[in-house]
Amino acid sequence: MRACTFISKYALLLALLAVPSRAQSQPDSNSGVPSGQMQPSVPTGAKKDEPTLFDQYSPYLDYGDFNSSEEEDSDTLYFQYGRFFGISLGLGYETATGNRGLLYDAALPRFDLKVHYWFDFQFAMAMGIWFATHTFEYNNNANSVKLTGYYIDLKYYFDVRNASSVITFANPHLLIGFGAISKTETHSAASFTPGNDSTLSLSFGAGFEFPIVYKKTYFILDMRYWTQSFQDTDEVDRYKDRVPDLQGGFFTLMGHFMFTW
Repeated sequence: MRACTFISKYALLLALLAVPSRAQSQPDSNSGVPSGQMQPSVPTGAKKDEPTLFDQYSPYLDYGDFNSSEEEDSDTLYFQYGRFFGISLGLGYETATGNRGLLYDAALPRFDLKVHYWFDFQFAMAMGIWFATHTFEYNNNANSVKLTGYYIDLKYYFDVRNASSVITFANPHLLIGFGAISKTETHSAASFTPGNDSTLSLSFGAGFEFPIVYKKTYFILDMRYWTQSFQDTDEVDRYKDRVPDLQGGFFTLMGHFMFTW
């Protein structure tokens, strides 16, 4: 009897412990997921608005001028530190080359007057006029050749910001020019008549530009070679006992004082 009573009490205790376990495993009638396995809900917050036309990227919707920020910075630096106009007076030396150089003496001095205009830090243009007179003797007679040139120069300055201080101070540049040269010859001998001639000319060279007073006064040292073709270039009769013809150009070494603003 006592054994039956103990067994019945133990069975009742197991039944009571089994009831909550089954209740937790019963499915939720709403979600179909056992209630014991439900995850806590996460608040979603307000619903995000749909992107409008102006929320989308398009190059046509972004306002901006045609200049990039780098170009604007460069223009600002140039207007603050650059030069715009200048005028220079030059004196120097000119000698002919080739067979013409064997006949002509050097012209000293040679005069040069130029007006300058700067596009930016690295490019500039100049318009000028120059005068030179060469002399020579032939058959014990004095002769002279007067040259007048008109030209336009394009000048390119090297970027020397990362160079040594000496190169930066010298401000090296390249030159290329195009123009015309007029020649007038006078001869003391009666057998020769004065001759006038004009021709186109191309020149190229290099130079240095040393500041004296920054943005106001500079000294320019340049050298260049001038090409031309006068009518007497291929002449073989006039000075045949001195030179076979008058082939050759001109080499110049000039110093300029330049004033800028």
